Amino acid sequence: MGLGLLAIGFFLVAMASILVGVGFFLPGREYLFAMAGMFAGLVGYAVFWLGMCRISRQRKGNREWLVLTLPVVVCLVLIATGLYNSPHSRTIAFQTTAASLLFASALTVRADNVTEPLPVRKPLAVSIIIAAVLTLLVAVGVAFPLTAINIARNAFFASIICHFAIAFFVMALVKERTEERLRGLVGLDVLTGVPNRHSFSSRLPETVRYGDAIVMIDIDHFKRINDNFGHLAGDEILARVARELFTRIRSVDSFARFGGEEFILYQPNIGKDEAVAFAGTLQNVVSSITHRMDDQTVVATLSMGIAVCDEKTSTAMSLIKKADMALYASKASGRDRLTLYRAEDFVDGQVQQRSNYT
Repeated sequence: MGLGLLAIGFFLVAMASILVGVGFFLPGREYLFAMAGMFAGLVGYAVFWLGMCRISRQRKGNREWLVLTLPVVVCLVLIATGLYNSPHSRTIAFQTTAASLLFASALTVRADNVTEPLPVRKPLAVSIIIAAVLTLLVAVGVAFPLTAINIARNAFFASIICHFAIAFFVMALVKERTEERLRGLVGLDVLTGVPNRHSFSSRLPETVRYGDAIVMIDIDHFKRINDNFGHLAGDEILARVARELFTRIRSVDSFARFGGEEFILYQPNIGKDEAVAFAGTLQNVVSSITHRMDDQTVVATLSMGIAVCDEKTSTAMSLIKKADMALYASKASGRDRLTLYRAEDFVDGQVQQRSNYT
């Protein structure tokens, strides 16, 4: 989005120089061609700004098109004041307006770095700023021809090089954005849209600390849902449950689809009581959702296993194993419940005291 507008902007700026050049060979019409060239160039820089907004923000805004009134206003002011007959006045008005639009483009690129931080934004913004400064220097050289004419000439040619640099960094921005989105897709589960197991593993620390919790979550009787209503219906329920769980976790938590109808949640520094209470809240949220399938109402319930680190440090894998054992204990006890892992309840991975389940 925006590349087409940027190309049009560059084309119109190039046409501006061509029109002004043609005017030199047509005596009596040079002012007409000069004004036409100036208008085309200003429209080109306005469209350039519009294209940079689209490229940087990746969204459309109808109000942005109002920038096209700026070339009209500048040209009308020159005509109304009679300054259109003065090449110096035309050049100064053109260069200062173009510089303003370039500075605005650079500001847009940098401001959007907050929502989409990409390394190439900085050199792109710097290139645009340099082009804006060089454009202003051209105006300065024209305003003070006796002292700065060489500056204007050199700045004009240097600004052309800067425009090539801008085009290069724009393409680099598109490339970086594409790579970033691909990396994001690699970490997402295609069906549910939540992080996948690979993404979860990359964020999970190897060593967990006291109070950290792992919650294993399983949708009860999911195979029965698939058998009775079809896999598409099952996928719909799976995705809905996944989204409901994902939107309710804390910002510091990590959540993922672990496989099949199973999910995993890592909660750092939450503590035993809060982990159990939070898991119970998730159970209630999911069980309160009704799904309409073939004119029937389906309610999904969850079985959960919770393991909370009660040592100073432990390995994440051992905590996952404990949460998995607690999950299977929930299933063995009738499902639609959560079990908090306690060492005394399990011997060699076998349940010993089901009465102690939450």
